[in-house]
Amino acid sequence: MKAIYHIFIITLISILGGGCNSDMVPGKEADASATGRFTVSVLTEEVTTEDITRGTTSNMNVNRFKVSIADAKGLTLVAGKEVGTLEDNDRILPVADDYLIQVTNCMEEEAISANDGWGCIRFLASETFDIVAGSITPLELECVMANAGLMVLFNESFTTKFPVHAATTQDTRSLVFKSDNPDKVAYYNLSQSQGTVPLRLTGGSAGKWEDRIDKTENITITKGKITKLHVSFSENGGDLNVDINTDTGKEEDINGEVTVQ
Repeated sequence: MKAIYHIFIITLISILGGGCNSDMVPGKEADASATGRFTVSVLTEEVTTEDITRGTTSNMNVNRFKVSIADAKGLTLVAGKEVGTLEDNDRILPVADDYLIQVTNCMEEEAISANDGWGCIRFLASETFDIVAGSITPLELECVMANAGLMVLFNESFTTKFPVHAATTQDTRSLVFKSDNPDKVAYYNLSQSQGTVPLRLTGGSAGKWEDRIDKTENITITKGKITKLHVSFSENGGDLNVDINTDTGKEEDINGEVTVQ
């Protein structure tokens, strides 16, 4: 049974104490009737212990999540400041509607460049809120996985038939999956709910030219999920077949079967 590690890490930023400074953000005034405050609670969705070992430990400290706030006109008031370093002045804003707050553990670029180019899970939450004069606006944001991941697992039937093998991504990054690195996950930023990754599957046996395979397939990945692709071998003959059955779990045990026949 898969062990689940609950990371309901909650950071409540205190609003008590501290003064008000008109230099904090454009338009702020010391007059309490023209300003209000907000508090932030940040938590992450539950993730599996496997996720923790795949490039997430360095950016899973909620106190280090980055907070950005902009007003309704798009003017940035807080730019990528770590949750743990927010000061009282950062939480005092002019009275207005439709502020936008965003909290994330890393930026999009880091989500694909971390871990020697394999990337990492990106957690993200955003919400609009209003500031009322002399009042406190409590914000509770749950960060969820905002990118997609791909794993390739080689069945023993495949590695026995093709001792020399690899599955290589054919997009902007050339990432090589092999049976000796089964925990590798390639992470992708998606603008839509789904995307595709061209994956070249190669395999061979020393001295046996007939025992070779070189196929490229477009693998579907889904935002908020880690797609597991299982590669196996069948003696029945035929073409390379890809069959991906999705489920609702964040880490999909997709049983995306790539069967070499």
